Amino acid sequence: MKIIIEPIDELVEQLRPRLARAVEPLQVAAALESEGLNDKLARERYGHADVFSLAETVYARLVRAEPPPPAEAGRDTTWRSLVHGPLYAMPAALLPAVTALVGVESLMPGLVVTTGIGWVLGSVLSRLAYGLTGLGAPASAAMTLRRGLVLGVIVAGGTALLWGPMSMVVLAVAQLTFQVCSGILLFHRREGLLAMLMLPATVAGAGYVVVGEPVVALVAVALGVLSIGAVACAAVLLTRHGRPERPVRGQFTADLALALVYSALTAGFLLLAEAAYVVSRPDLAVAGAGLVLGMGALEWRAHRFESAVRGVIRQVCYPAEFTAQGHRLLLRGLLCCLAALTCLTVAVLAMTEVSLQGVVMAAAHVVLGGAYFVAFLLANQGRLAELCLAQGAALLAHQGAGPLLPEGPLADVLLFLAACLLLLSLLLALMSGSLKDVWHYR
Repeated sequence: MKIIIEPIDELVEQLRPRLARAVEPLQVAAALESEGLNDKLARERYGHADVFSLAETVYARLVRAEPPPPAEAGRDTTWRSLVHGPLYAMPAALLPAVTALVGVESLMPGLVVTTGIGWVLGSVLSRLAYGLTGLGAPASAAMTLRRGLVLGVIVAGGTALLWGPMSMVVLAVAQLTFQVCSGILLFHRREGLLAMLMLPATVAGAGYVVVGEPVVALVAVALGVLSIGAVACAAVLLTRHGRPERPVRGQFTADLALALVYSALTAGFLLLAEAAYVVSRPDLAVAGAGLVLGMGALEWRAHRFESAVRGVIRQVCYPAEFTAQGHRLLLRGLLCCLAALTCLTVAVLAMTEVSLQGVVMAAAHVVLGGAYFVAFLLANQGRLAELCLAQGAALLAHQGAGPLLPEGPLADVLLFLAACLLLLSLLLALMSGSLKDVWHYR
């Protein structure tokens, strides 16, 4: 029986109203599956191996059909990405004031655990919200974000009750609230609003560092609570939509499970390396500040790579040419990320007491930032399973080899640096392999 291949253009036009603002092929794949299109139909109707292959082609045609963004839009995307790191770091200005009031012994352990919870929850919520928005269900995405915020507050507060006083519970809830709500504001492209709301608390926290008076610490903490409360109110208002759309069942189960595992492995890898030093070694605790400040630069370079590599497709004739230029673009992006993180890290270390262990720890965070850049690229291709394996291998190497080494901070941070290099090498190998398949970037 002869198979009739239907024009994909009809399918593209059918999906365009729902997917005009899709940000990745996975959203297209979810929409196709919601329409009842499976791998068998993708082969018989459109000549593609599976739904994901078809989604790549549909997404590419949707993107090519859009007019090129004006120069102002490109600059808008650039600054929005670059400010994400400093925005994430704004609450850190309050840590000295909070420490002066409640004590570092009760503060840091709880905040480390809460950071891990917020990291995992924020990653999963963001992925789910983008997916629902791509399916034309913004009200469902808003409801998901609100429910995630409530769940996070309950989990953070309940976890903090296990080891700390009520002050620790309040701080854990405040930190988790900021993590999730700042993600909601960034999801809605409200970077300016987030900066404005957190600015008073940040200035007060910096003021305590300069003045050192207990009353200034109290004012800074009070402003911090008010600022985070304002951020939470803004997040709730932004997620007020009408009745949620019909449920979309079974579309994100596997993807969300992998995203959850990957986020947990990533948070565990970094926080387990830092947790032992947040109280006893300030020089090691601040070694990762450059990575936090530079996260926006990593996002921006990932977007630049995706745009540039798609442009290469229109310029070359043979897959080998695409692969060669793709490798050059990947190396350029990685070197730019490492250079930016190095500059930020050096600036942070210049304001602190530097030690050999601190320099090694800072170098490990710079390498880890390079790995995050490559991980962004692989995540955009939906390769979460491979990311989980690579991150799991690095975590296993760091935690498994620890008991075999001499005790002491220097051996520990050197092992962490080696584990970060292993992670970067594995991700580069995966990314290098993907550059041989042009269909990933169409």
